[in-house]
Amino acid sequence: MPLRTGTASPRRSACIAIALFTLLLGLPSFAQITPLGDSYTNSADPTTNYGAKTLLDVDGASQITYIQFNLASIPSGASTSQATLKLYVNTVTTAGSFNVDYVNGAWSESTITHNNAPALGATIASSVPVVTADKNQYLLINVTSALQAWLNGSQTNNGIALVANGSFNATFDSKENTTTSHPAELDVVFASGDGTITGVETASGSGLQGGGTSGTLNLSLISTCSSGQVLSWNGSAWACTTVKGTGTVTSVGLSAPSSDFTVSGSPVTTSGTLNFAWNLAPTNALTPNAIVKRDGNGGFTAGYIDVNWSLPGNAMTSTVSANNSAGMFGYNSATTGGGSGVWGATQSSAANSFGVYGEAAGSSGSPVGVYGLGWSDLSLGVFGQNGITESGTGASYTGRVASGVWGDGGTNDEVGVVGTADDYVAGYFINNSPGGYDTFLAEAESSASAPFVAIDDATGGICDVDGNGNLNCTGSKNAVVPIDGGARTVALSAIESPKNWFEDFGSAQLVNGAAVVALDAEFTQTVNTGEEYQVFLTPYGDCKGLYVSNRTSNSFEVHELGGGSASLSFGYRITALRRNYESIRFADHTHDLDALKRMRERMRMNHAQPQSHDPARRSRQDGASRPVALVAPTTSPTPPVAMQSALKTKK
Repeated sequence: MPLRTGTASPRRSACIAIALFTLLLGLPSFAQITPLGDSYTNSADPTTNYGAKTLLDVDGASQITYIQFNLASIPSGASTSQATLKLYVNTVTTAGSFNVDYVNGAWSESTITHNNAPALGATIASSVPVVTADKNQYLLINVTSALQAWLNGSQTNNGIALVANGSFNATFDSKENTTTSHPAELDVVFASGDGTITGVETASGSGLQGGGTSGTLNLSLISTCSSGQVLSWNGSAWACTTVKGTGTVTSVGLSAPSSDFTVSGSPVTTSGTLNFAWNLAPTNALTPNAIVKRDGNGGFTAGYIDVNWSLPGNAMTSTVSANNSAGMFGYNSATTGGGSGVWGATQSSAANSFGVYGEAAGSSGSPVGVYGLGWSDLSLGVFGQNGITESGTGASYTGRVASGVWGDGGTNDEVGVVGTADDYVAGYFINNSPGGYDTFLAEAESSASAPFVAIDDATGGICDVDGNGNLNCTGSKNAVVPIDGGARTVALSAIESPKNWFEDFGSAQLVNGAAVVALDAEFTQTVNTGEEYQVFLTPYGDCKGLYVSNRTSNSFEVHELGGGSASLSFGYRITALRRNYESIRFADHTHDLDALKRMRERMRMNHAQPQSHDPARRSRQDGASRPVALVAPTTSPTPPVAMQSALKTKK
């Protein structure tokens, strides 16, 4: 009887090995085979699959159980004398009996339902009795005829079906039941042999070679693997596998033509210790011990200190502890072409990702996170560029603002961006955009902060725009216009007032000594005509004089003095309090610049810039010790909403 070795589950392999051993001794042998798949169907729920259930239901009213065994582990040509179906009874709801039938079609544990279940065949074992006392016990059912039919091919192995008789209702453990681990089992008894081996064959994927039909047979591992390969299990079979990471190091040297390292001692050829040191000769060599220090002429000198290079998740990190030392210093000495001393870039779209990030943690001595110095005409110490380009028209952008340079201040007089100059312009902005975008845009996100403040240290002159959009200046507010054909430009100053007045002008006709003048509907939306407003009249003709009466929120009346009945035209000027500003008079601005004073004082203490005059000096009103605001009356006002809309459009 020829025997074949093959792959199987560990349990089945052990059982078959025992069977082979006992066959060699001429003794009866056994095998235990667990299910390939088990499930049940339910006619009351015909489209549901129960393949993952831990119990197999058999119910005369609606449920049939399906079980299939993989017989590939049984050697080809093996003779079997008995096969026993072993079922573990979990519950018995209604005692009775069931039949074990052939299944006449293929099915899958994960897809079988009542609607797609294959037809049932002949009965293998009929009227298998089950009583209440069988709960938590095994049932043993002889299915020898079925196993032999499956092995000799007279019946296709599509498994078996447990079909209830009458009102029988019980459950059996499935292979998914890990609580008791009592799946169905097919116990096979092989027929006894005479102790004579008629042949031994080796299967593909077994990793073995040899065998034969007579004489002394030698089995060994396959010898077809190439040099450097080993025999290993790949998950389904034994196969030759190339071993990675092996070999013999014969020498260690440096790359040609140059390297960032030098070798202390001779190169290693077979064994020993090789010491590397940083090579300081090449132009682009890395010098971890180098520091830079400002000299008296604005240049730099180099020195050496101890620096620790470490890689805690960063490409390269340097830490220094000596005075006047630099954690990282980049210098480009090229006189033509491009190049950078230090170049930083990030492709991350996440928040808080930076190309170059500098942090000054010192509390004194003017620490600087990132320092840039331009040494020649048109050279830039620090250059920031927004790399986003726009093409076409009508583009719409949402999300965060992309910026060339971003400065972020803190909560304790820390300033986002500071620009200083000794004898030139401290801040200079150029806008080359053809799309109408602003050159300078200042925005305050809190109503308590001012987006713009201008100060002249020499005169104490100040002008600011506060969080409510008010313009507050110590000087005059002027309209600058050309005269003399453009030869000269002169200033026309706005009239100042302690309160917020808006003005409108017009003319009307007096008929028989009386006229009713309606206020402009758009003008009344900007002022509060419910408060007292003022009207000034100018007659354009001879009369006894004019006076105003019956001032309402929408109109006022004009009459001739002394009951006159003249008919003539006249002009009028109306001034009314700006809406929502009615109660403001001499608005207090005493503490507007307190935070700025503290910041300037801190800068002086840190020697960040030369001493300058007190920036908080303002003009005084009637000798008072506090500055106050005088508001310019506005004619033909532009609503603030329109300005806000324009700004939003440009952002």
